[in-house]
Amino acid sequence: MYKVIKPKKQLGQHYLTDTLVIEQILKAINPKKEETFLEIGSGKGVLTKKLLDRTKFIHSVEIDKDLIPELKKLELLSNDVNIHQVNILNIKLENLSQNLYKYRIVGNLPYNISTQIMLWSIQNLRYIKDLHYMFQKEFGERLISSPGSKSYGRLSVLSQYMFQSLFLFKILPESFKPRPSVDSIFLRLVPRKEKDVDSREAKKLQEVTQLLFSKRRKKISTSFKNILSQNEIIDLRIDPDDRPESLAVNDFVRLANYLLINSNG
Repeated sequence: MYKVIKPKKQLGQHYLTDTLVIEQILKAINPKKEETFLEIGSGKGVLTKKLLDRTKFIHSVEIDKDLIPELKKLELLSNDVNIHQVNILNIKLENLSQNLYKYRIVGNLPYNISTQIMLWSIQNLRYIKDLHYMFQKEFGERLISSPGSKSYGRLSVLSQYMFQSLFLFKILPESFKPRPSVDSIFLRLVPRKEKDVDSREAKKLQEVTQLLFSKRRKKISTSFKNILSQNEIIDLRIDPDDRPESLAVNDFVRLANYLLINSNG
């Protein structure tokens, strides 16, 4: 007898069921036969099956053990898919396939761990060709928002520093079962080749953004009191009276590099 698998609220599960949206996703991703994919949160395998027909190999990652038996059937049909019943945060891409290629990654991300998955993506950046992630709208907008907007913050700066980000399309709640209470958006994130998450610049940028956005209502000069003088901030082409949400990504990078040069750190 076929077992009905109900979505688990604690896992933030909302299954994408709209066939038109699934085709729209495939068109946006444009998978090639020579490419290797990793899918985060394969669910019932709707997108997995579509990708399997168009790619070289798929690593399918699904944390819900109740969904694994049905997904495992795909391994019986094809040698080009490997099903992993594991939390994606416990996977290191460098260990997955001997670093012979870079992965294209696609996923419908639950809101409660979207930040952790973005940090995981950054940590595994050198093994990633691109990312196509579906986020709840509020979270996705934080990644691509511009200075001065309400959603612009530390995650916006770090994401845009590491990735070229592109909004692809919005997905309405009725495209899912169960229906979520908010819209979703589908984004493409392409790693910037010149950026290294382990570089001194990247690490200092994390420190600077942590300092400023932990006091986002305070002026830049106030947050940098005893660290930078007002004249130093002005010399960096930054208004000391501005708040952090007014600064562009390049402003934060200039601050980070200045501190590296002048503080031996």
